[in-house]
Amino acid sequence: MKKLLIISLFGFITSCANTVENSTSPYQQYKQFLTSLKVKNYEDALHMLSPYNQTRFHREKGDESFNEFFPFFSSVDSVVLKEIRYYEKVKGEKSCLTVSGYNKEGDPTTLNFELLNVDGYWKLHYVHMAYHETKNEFPDKATCPVIP
Repeated sequence: MKKLLIISLFGFITSCANTVENSTSPYQQYKQFLTSLKVKNYEDALHMLSPYNQTRFHREKGDESFNEFFPFFSSVDSVVLKEIRYYEKVKGEKSCLTVSGYNKEGDPTTLNFELLNVDGYWKLHYVHMAYHETKNEFPDKATCPVIP
């Protein structure tokens, strides 16, 4: 009986050691994506997108660059330049991230992202940009974008 308990415990510990989880939050992934855009490392930026977006890019891009193919994703680093607040909500393999602040003209703007957890990593799947009349219109919670 004691041998069975030791073997079971060893199996449990081994299975836990083989499970690798990424501790990067959706917000941290967004910040890494911004860094990749700022240094023009589009290969890393592409890797941070969902498999659906990566596949579309490789199949359909033709002569288009990352910026041309993904005009919204490639411009998120210039939409919210002065960040005021962010909210994230994780539900299973899906996350919603809302980032609010001001653009270069000082206008209040919000980015709403949907991220998917793929093999333990948060991948940007969809982005929606919202421009507001005043900062009072900033969301007060994470809002998932409506995907058409």
